[in-house]
Formats: sequence, structure tokens, C-alpha cells
Amino acid sequence: MSSRRNHSITFLLLLVTSYLGAQTQPGQKGDRVSYLKLSPSRRVLASAQLWEGNEFPHTLSVLEIKRGAYSYWGWYGLNEGRGIGLARSNDLVHWTKYGANPLWTNARWPSVLAKANPEDKGLLYFAITRDYDTPSSRIVLATSRDGIHLKEEKVLVAGVPNQRNQNPNLFRDPNSGRFYLTFYRGNDHDHFEIVSKSTSSVTDLDKAPEKVLLKSETTLAAPTLLYLKHGRNIRGRRAAIYYLATEIYPYRYSDNPQGEWQVKVFFADSPDGDFQPVDGNPIMKGQRACLFQHVFHRRFYGYDCHLETPDHWTLETVEARLP
Repeated sequence: MSSRRNHSITFLLLLVTSYLGAQTQPGQKGDRVSYLKLSPSRRVLASAQLWEGNEFPHTLSVLEIKRGAYSYWGWYGLNEGRGIGLARSNDLVHWTKYGANPLWTNARWPSVLAKANPEDKGLLYFAITRDYDTPSSRIVLATSRDGIHLKEEKVLVAGVPNQRNQNPNLFRDPNSGRFYLTFYRGNDHDHFEIVSKSTSSVTDLDKAPEKVLLKSETTLAAPTLLYLKHGRNIRGRRAAIYYLATEIYPYRYSDNPQGEWQVKVFFADSPDGDFQPVDGNPIMKGQRACLFQHVFHRRFYGYDCHLETPDHWTLETVEARLP
């Protein structure tokens, strides 16, 4: 066989290998990956409690915990920093607020993990924003054995003068077992970063190095991670995908009437990978933001906030079939 023919065959094999690799690695640039097809939004947690005052439920982080008369427990934060509360449900749509709320004051945006400590699987871990109502918000780690009484353990991201560190999302990668803290850092005007920290132990996240995943001069915040083992790209091919949901606000600091809160989703092949926009953004619009992503029993449940009027937020849920 001639040398020229050998070189031609080798070149063709390299082309085929590169093509097949592109089909199975959804985090690469140029791939087109779609998000889930969401149902119409439904309002949840509509009944107000006295302590909430002029603030409204804004986020909901949910675990399946069969305790008492309920199967699901959800910890919610308000649109400002007054405090966090607990609500419980049996169907993920109809929720009953805990009568002794708030669980914490000067707190916002709880994100919770269960079974994060192999030596104490009953202990719950929370990442929570503190000092939201100041120019220098920070993030702390808390624990709870009953989901009601919380103990602050340590600062995960310290406060910095005139810098916001908030919107924490705790995530455990089902592939590697590593823990990820993803959060927003910026000045709420012209500097926005989505930052990631990861370690093998949830209690070491304060010492983990930081990695900037996304950076923008326009509003980009509220990150939450979701892993789908059997996701699909735009061509319908199966692929493991990490979705990063964020909130954006086009034309926020202008008089443009098209400015509004929206949800923009990115994808990658790892929890702190090279995130690229999914096909079809914005995934949610019409003054909607802060999408918390969950999967229970092979069905997606998302919880987002909706700005109905300039001073009134509502909490909503959306659902979707998995690929």
C-alpha cells in the first residue's frame, strides 16, 4: 500500500473520530443543545404570613423528606433579605407554610443538600445569603438536623465592601461526588460574574479556589445547576448535560421598553465547565427570574419568581417531562 494512501486513510480516520467526539461531548462550542419544554407557570405559596410584611416568596429549594404528614420540604427566601421560611407539600404544587416561620432573619436565598456528609447522612447543609440589604452581601454555611432549627457553621464567601456575593447554589455532582458552590458576584450595575468553588467535602467549600464561569457587563445572576444523565442535544442525540440556569435583565439601566427579567440557560459537560447558551434562549421571559431546578421521580420541577407589578413578586412552578 502506498504511503500516500496510508496518509489519506489516516486523515479520514481522524475526521471521523473528531466528528463522533463532537456528537458525544455537549459542552463544546458550536454544539446546539436545547432545554426542557416547560409547562405553563402556576403560582405557589400565595398565602402570606405576617412576618413577611411587604416582601414576597422569591425562591424555593426542595428536598424529598418524608417526615410527618409531608413528602417534600421546601425552604424559601423572600425578594429582600428579611428572612427565610419553611413550607411542606405532598405534590410539589400545593404547599403549607410552617407556622413558626421565619427560621432565620437577616437571611435570603437558601439552597439545601441532604446526605452530604457520609458520616452523618441525616444532617442537612444550607448555603444562605446574609446581609442582603447592605451593599456587601456574603454567603454562609448552616446545618440542621430537623430542617427547622439552623446552626451557622462558617462563612463560605466573605463580605467585601461594595461587592455583592449572593445567590448561592449547592450542588453535588452525581458523577464525581464533588460539591459545588455556584454564586453571583458583582456590583449590580456593570459587573456580573458567575463564580464556582468545588471540593470533595461540603464543609471545605470556604477554602476552595474560585473559578469564574461567566462574566458580563449586563445583569447576569441567580445560578442554579441541574444534571441530566440522559439529556438530548438539538439533533435528538442522547448526551449527559449540565444545565446552568441564570437570570438576566436586558436593557435594565435604560428607558428601553423591552427591558425585563428573563431566564437564560447555559450547558456544559461538567459543573464548572465551558458553559454555552442553549438553543432557544431566553427560556423564560415576561418578568420571570431565579429558576431553581429539581428532578423528582423522573420529572422536572422548577420554581421561579415573577414580577407581576413593580412592587409585587410571586413564586411560580413549572414542570417538564425528561428526555
